[in-house]
Amino acid sequence: MKKLALIFMFIGCLIMTACSEKESPLLFSVENISNYGNVKMEYYSPDPSCVSKMYWIDANSCASEITIKCTNSNSIFIEDHEGKILEEYLCSNGFWKAQIVNSNTITFTMDEVDKNLADESYIVYVGFNVVSPTNKGMVRTGITVKRLNKSTESVLNW
Repeated sequence: MKKLALIFMFIGCLIMTACSEKESPLLFSVENISNYGNVKMEYYSPDPSCVSKMYWIDANSCASEITIKCTNSNSIFIEDHEGKILEEYLCSNGFWKAQIVNSNTITFTMDEVDKNLADESYIVYVGFNVVSPTNKGMVRTGITVKRLNKSTESVLNW
């Protein structure tokens, strides 16, 4: 009986000390979607290993645009994989670009995909960070775009 009680106490301690899912340091809301059903944004944690929540944009092969606004910072920038700070990010194999249009707003423009030029992998995942300067340094939030380059199915069904 004592062993069983010790096991339950150990499990309880693990649960209480397990890390909790953290909110993203930069929060976004959707301001505009040009073609509802062709593009959507979700906010979630990619895995349970205590990674901050991030944003995921899904788009099919049709032309569309989504504009998102940072709700807790007035000054944001795009950070590429090399750590360069940009105001525009071009993803040629995903047929889209992201551009800072105001100090806290990003527009993602999805070009219509020519199926003859589409990546053979069919799905293109590209991510980058959105950064904002604070008194304590830069804060970062990840945004990943998943583009199905050969599908016109509504993203609302994914």
